[in-house]
Amino acid sequence: MTTPRTSLATRLPPWSWLLLGIATTALAGNRFNVGLLGWVAAVPFLVHLRTTTGWRPRLMLFGALLVGTFINVVKIVTDPLPWYFALMFSVPAAVGGFLGYLLFEWLRRRLGDRWGLVLYPALVVVLEWSSATTSEMGSWGAVAYTQLSNPAVMQTVSLFGLTTVSLLLSAVTALVAVLVDSPRPGRWTRESIAVATAVVLAHAYGAVRLDRVLDGPTATVATITSDIGPTPAGLPSAEAIASANRTLFERTRTAISRGAELVVWNEGATAIQQDDEAAFLDQGLAIARDTGADLVLGYIVPLDGMRSFENKYVWLSPDGEVETYFKHHPVPGEGSVRGEAPLVVHERPYGRTAGAICYDYDFPKLGLEHARQDAGLVVVPSSDWRGIDPFHTQMAAVRGIEGGFSVVRSVRWATSGAYDAMGRVRGTASYFGGDRVMVTTVPTGRVDTLYSRVGDVLPMAAGLLLLGGLGLAVVGRIRGVPATV
Repeated sequence: MTTPRTSLATRLPPWSWLLLGIATTALAGNRFNVGLLGWVAAVPFLVHLRTTTGWRPRLMLFGALLVGTFINVVKIVTDPLPWYFALMFSVPAAVGGFLGYLLFEWLRRRLGDRWGLVLYPALVVVLEWSSATTSEMGSWGAVAYTQLSNPAVMQTVSLFGLTTVSLLLSAVTALVAVLVDSPRPGRWTRESIAVATAVVLAHAYGAVRLDRVLDGPTATVATITSDIGPTPAGLPSAEAIASANRTLFERTRTAISRGAELVVWNEGATAIQQDDEAAFLDQGLAIARDTGADLVLGYIVPLDGMRSFENKYVWLSPDGEVETYFKHHPVPGEGSVRGEAPLVVHERPYGRTAGAICYDYDFPKLGLEHARQDAGLVVVPSSDWRGIDPFHTQMAAVRGIEGGFSVVRSVRWATSGAYDAMGRVRGTASYFGGDRVMVTTVPTGRVDTLYSRVGDVLPMAAGLLLLGGLGLAVVGRIRGVPATV
């Protein structure tokens, strides 16, 4: 009598996979990210689902997801944010992830592992794309962001957007889960070769793309960061704001003296009362006319005693052109008046240039719109906190890789950065030290990308595949076809 062959999954107790899943979920992504774990972070939870049945193991999985996701998010919660701020984001993410796991495991058991190898990546792509396009979470939580330190693989976002990387990582995850639970891993040789080939080709594509030299027009851009900002106690005093305004304009002139053609303040660099706004902008217009430089002044205008406020930038050109942009995607609970106006691209001597504000660029749709308007440079006035420094700035640079344009992000309380269309660093400056003026030169000629042409075709294809798998599973259930184990 032969002894049944066991798999690695069955050699360990079920609870060990949950503990491992908590650890990998906590460590993959956000602050203190371990990039390699992004390829396998979900494997322990998938293995737990494969090797257990009943409602108690499912509830244990939900608890593990709550814990792991909370630790992952709380890593970015630093002063002035309280620790429980993490619950606002981790609990919804854990609930969504739990429902996704349950749906996938039901499909896998109905259709088998070969279907599972394609349905899991499809489900990840659809869920991440849905969040980025329909929720105020934007692209936060996308598994692709675990690879920000892997510039080669991040180049693949130029093909089909951010979900290209998520597709690749989740394909590896699904395969590893099958191999771990298989008594005969060798039977999955063809699938392993296919996934490994895709990973190698992705890195090769990125390596070749990163070797490209970007010739053509450039712009010398300066980021200016303010010494003040809103606090839990409210706005600074009128005297502090007046002093900060003088400093901001002094730094602006300093940047222009260093060769800046375009000067970008950070988000909410100062607060201007409605009655004082015209005189404030006249100061900026005078500098623009005198120096020939464009100014992008980020500031807020308090409304109703600061119960709400205008969070905007005003783009001032030497010829007197004025564009006012309101933040399109306020952070949940922020209080900003939401911007609704169409995006504007400026035709300037140094190239076609546009802008957005901070959290706006966590939404790939805005970057895609800029690309389709042929922007070669996008500036992003921003304000962060220590827990998302420099992660948030690196996320914004991904929009440039997707759309084929340079990104310059001016950031208070974190790292300002300038990146070309490949996401290569052209300059960074920490808020903590220096004169809070960064001057750098970036290309302004746009690089055509497949993603800017085809848009979100990958999530659409993944959605169709998922619907097809769901239909087959439902039909099989109706006909009484037994599920796999």
